[in-house]
Amino acid sequence: MRVAALLAVAFLLAGCAMGGSTKTVTVTVTKPPTGGGVLGQTAHAQYFGVPVSITRADAKRYLLVLKPEFFLVGVPANVAYAAGQGKSCAPLQCPGVPDDRWVVPAGTANLTFVLPAKTKGTVLTLGHQNEQNTSVTAAQLAAVVGGAKTPKLFEPLDSGVWLAVNGDSVTSFAQQYQP
Repeated sequence: MRVAALLAVAFLLAGCAMGGSTKTVTVTVTKPPTGGGVLGQTAHAQYFGVPVSITRADAKRYLLVLKPEFFLVGVPANVAYAAGQGKSCAPLQCPGVPDDRWVVPAGTANLTFVLPAKTKGTVLTLGHQNEQNTSVTAAQLAAVVGGAKTPKLFEPLDSGVWLAVNGDSVTSFAQQYQP
């Protein structure tokens, strides 16, 4: 193997020394991420919806069940809102939606994710003047979904929660404020 490589280098150098021209070619190879599929499962995906339940799976994990929803803004929100009102419009001409967003169901199946016990996120609590983001653990989120009164939420979790997910595991969560 080494002999063949040395011979190839020798022939290349001999060609350069004889006045031959050398051309450099760059080849880019695109390879999908490991884990299969074009996106490598659902690596670094975000989901929005209403938490249905959170149950302890074992000492290190919970199972979070989410009723998925689409949190739409801009043209998708305007078109979906118009359709929901039984109206049709050219997509770029549809009137704006109330409060600059529209939330619609994202199917009929609930989604189940692994929520590691070490995961942290935020919920909206009542501050001095208005709502504020309060950091909570997975255990605290599970307690709130289960009916706990603390921390005292500014609005119910029905306002929706964003999940950052890597594969099937939640890496962070944040409650969404909805006026």
